[in-house]
Amino acid sequence: MKTFVKAVSVAAVIVVGAPLLFAQWPSFPTPDVPKAADGKPDLSAPAPKMPDGKPDLSGLWENGPLGFGPQEPSAAGQPPLATFFDVGAGFKEGLPLRPWAAELLKKRREDHSKDNPDAHCLPMGLLQFHEHPQPRKIVQTPKLIVIIYEANYGLRQIFLDGRPLPNNDPQPWWYGYSVGKWEGDTLVVETTGLIDGGWLDIIGSPLTDQAKITERFRRLNFGTLQIDVTIDDPKAYTRPFTVRFNQRLTLNEELIEFICNENEQSAKHLLGKDVAALSASFELDPKVFDTYAGRYQLAPGTFATFSRDGSRFFAQFGNSPPFEIFAASQREFFLRVIDTRFTFEVDASGRATAVVVHTDADRRAPRVP
Repeated sequence: MKTFVKAVSVAAVIVVGAPLLFAQWPSFPTPDVPKAADGKPDLSAPAPKMPDGKPDLSGLWENGPLGFGPQEPSAAGQPPLATFFDVGAGFKEGLPLRPWAAELLKKRREDHSKDNPDAHCLPMGLLQFHEHPQPRKIVQTPKLIVIIYEANYGLRQIFLDGRPLPNNDPQPWWYGYSVGKWEGDTLVVETTGLIDGGWLDIIGSPLTDQAKITERFRRLNFGTLQIDVTIDDPKAYTRPFTVRFNQRLTLNEELIEFICNENEQSAKHLLGKDVAALSASFELDPKVFDTYAGRYQLAPGTFATFSRDGSRFFAQFGNSPPFEIFAASQREFFLRVIDTRFTFEVDASGRATAVVVHTDADRRAPRVP
């Protein structure tokens, strides 16, 4: 199946996510999938049940497109949709941060999220896992749910055997300690015991060791899983807030092995605010950008788009947001947030025919109509 290279920060999404890797296990059909009259899978069919009558959340689930803002407008009275980059993007006034937490978020953003745990092959927080473009598999039994995340090959346990949350466990956990119970067709999961200094999203919205996370899992139909997550962290936020994640079932696929530290080439390219500020740009007539603007194919179905906005030049990879790039010479450009450069190849008329992306390796992308 298609898998995304880890998007470790806003900047790394551009560079690491640009040359998407394609890998797959041998194909095997998902069993017991309901069929519509035309013989195709009917993902709108009723959700399956466990032998005890509880909804069966099992399956391979993935998110929708990446983005900064909500993927779609929320209905009145419903929680806003969270996004991979900014969990609070759907709140008009932003997250209810305490002053120190707002300063920490500002610093993390100014440092281009270079200290995000995912950027260094450390475990992500639960919300980053919910948001991550790489899929996750839910394995359900009456007393235990296990969630296997392709991203960083994470593993999480949710205990359904009636045990309480620990009262005074001195050992903090990256994923916390989770217990769940059924309220009708909704699985309510409470998690505490989290490590301090956590990240809710790519930009670095804080999470502390005082947080309690409450998740409400509902399988709306065979192909849709809805998760409402409430963050109650009085140390970092002035009040609790709730966001929603919508996930869709993936058929005939499996998780692939993802070993983050194997040939890890990303962290050394991440630049903080102070280092990025040292990069000086070359004065170039903005009209030159027009000769380079266009789409370039990095891989089958994967494109880089370069565009001019007045006197500024931007690069965008896939569904990632556009990022400004700066001229180092007539044909060479660079990012200030990460150690990456671009060289445009031109024909005799001066029109760009390809771009070479220089990161840990050189990747040539021909221009397409």
